[in-house]
Amino acid sequence: MRMPRFRFVPAILLGLALACPAPASAAEPDAEGTAGAPLGGGSQLVIGSGARCTAGFAAVSGTQGHLIAGPGCGAIGDSVTSAGIPVGTVAAASFPERAHTLIAVTNTSDWELVAWAGTEPASIAGSAEAAVGAPVCLLGSADGARCGTVQAKNVTINFPEGVLSGLTQTSACAEPGDRGGTFLSGDQAQGVPVGGSGDCASGGTSFFQPIAEILALYGLTLLTG
Repeated sequence: MRMPRFRFVPAILLGLALACPAPASAAEPDAEGTAGAPLGGGSQLVIGSGARCTAGFAAVSGTQGHLIAGPGCGAIGDSVTSAGIPVGTVAAASFPERAHTLIAVTNTSDWELVAWAGTEPASIAGSAEAAVGAPVCLLGSADGARCGTVQAKNVTINFPEGVLSGLTQTSACAEPGDRGGTFLSGDQAQGVPVGGSGDCASGGTSFFQPIAEILALYGLTLLTG
């Protein structure tokens, strides 16, 4: 069995002043399936029969690579592709018990796991938790990147499916249609989006599950670069 290869890609620091870079799809392997196309945070994924989702982060446990995304990015056992090429399967997903989706990357012939695979430059140097009042950006698929500040922590939200606690609240707006995405504060990974209210025209509020909780739950190491 071929083991995954992990590499770290130097990138430009994510700007937080006026705007943030928008995520884009992962590089597509050529028609002959060139090995090693980058796959990571910012990659556009297709789940099962066609639901689309944006990967949040890449992480590893030993030699097994994973993508971490928000909730609603598939059910356990669902197949996952990107650019029409198989990626792997959903390994963990149960909302609201787990406000995230974990995808096991099993196709290591066509994909090489990296910290960031969006075409816009971004840097992920670690996962230091941003304080209340710190700048934060949500990189999603519906309308590029939206920035705001951390407003509160350990927030509890009542969803139709149940109660979810331990969330971080931000003033970064989330547009309807976003599924998955990435919260960053500078070059530090913060979490994956869970939900929000309002919109980017009138202003809104968004929530994310902290990445540190997800990494600890599965014993994962965040890819940086």
